[in-house]
Amino acid sequence: MKNRNVFLACVLLAIVAFQSCQKSTVKVGLLMHSLDHERWERDKSLITDNIEKLGGEVIFRDADNDQAKQNRQAKDLIEQGVDVLIVVSSNQNEAAEIIEAAHREEVKVIAYDRLIRNCDLDFYITTNSVRVGELQAEYMTSIVPTGKYALIIGNENDNNALLLFIGQMNELQEKVESGDIQIVYSEYTSSWTPEEGYRCTNEILAQNDSSIDVIIAGSDEIAYGVHRALNEAGLLGKVKIVSQDADLEIIKEIVKGNHTATIYKPLGDMSKKAAEVAIKLAKEETIEKDYTTVSNGKRLVPAYLLEPILVNNDNISSTVVADGYHQTEEIY
Repeated sequence: MKNRNVFLACVLLAIVAFQSCQKSTVKVGLLMHSLDHERWERDKSLITDNIEKLGGEVIFRDADNDQAKQNRQAKDLIEQGVDVLIVVSSNQNEAAEIIEAAHREEVKVIAYDRLIRNCDLDFYITTNSVRVGELQAEYMTSIVPTGKYALIIGNENDNNALLLFIGQMNELQEKVESGDIQIVYSEYTSSWTPEEGYRCTNEILAQNDSSIDVIIAGSDEIAYGVHRALNEAGLLGKVKIVSQDADLEIIKEIVKGNHTATIYKPLGDMSKKAAEVAIKLAKEETIEKDYTTVSNGKRLVPAYLLEPILVNNDNISSTVVADGYHQTEEIY
């Protein structure tokens, strides 16, 4: 009987140890608005790789740019027992529902790249979008100090677009007041798509008799539509264009002379930070206080704002190629 009791005790200890081991694997729900752009595919891969290196497991969902669908996906993952969520939202306001649902089950939420507004968001990891806008305008005014400027700002449902605009105007306002620069167009878009870039560029050309010197586009995706409209008007390569995301095709257009510059976001660093913070939040470990805070309308959210880099034809090799973001043979 004594041996039997010892055996049962050993079995119970083994079961407890197994369950403890199972629980030590952090489950991270990765919710992305869409994979409709090459950079999001890269973000997904980098975040997943970094979490797995830290011993975590990733459960991924793609919302097809439907915030209601993403909210349902979040609730489903919470029911499946994820420990933490990383969210790239489609709509900065409607995504607050995810945080409310997660917190009811004591699940933490990290907003990645896009802020989620008016909620008790746990953490925010992004590139400094104000600085992106400043770099765009700073560079364009250095090469086109006078003339007509058009701003296609970006998605009105994404807080990053507002921050881009603030950064751009930080650099442009003084030159507008002096009369050196005219801002002849400044509009938000309904999405970050080539179609919106095409529509806005045609409006710019129609309103200004095809006379425009600089277009600052909110993203490379928007810039594809800008290229199409300018090409149809016989102006591609004549109008200076800056955007952001450092897409391979945009880098190729820079080499051809059809695009002036883009902004490279340090996705490797962003994804690594996201993975580190996710694991620490899930394990209730202390996060080193080397972060800043950002207001989302309800609270000051702990945040990492990583520094962007401007890429033009002079520094492609020392930026996106040196970082392994693109390969020389792909570009040239």
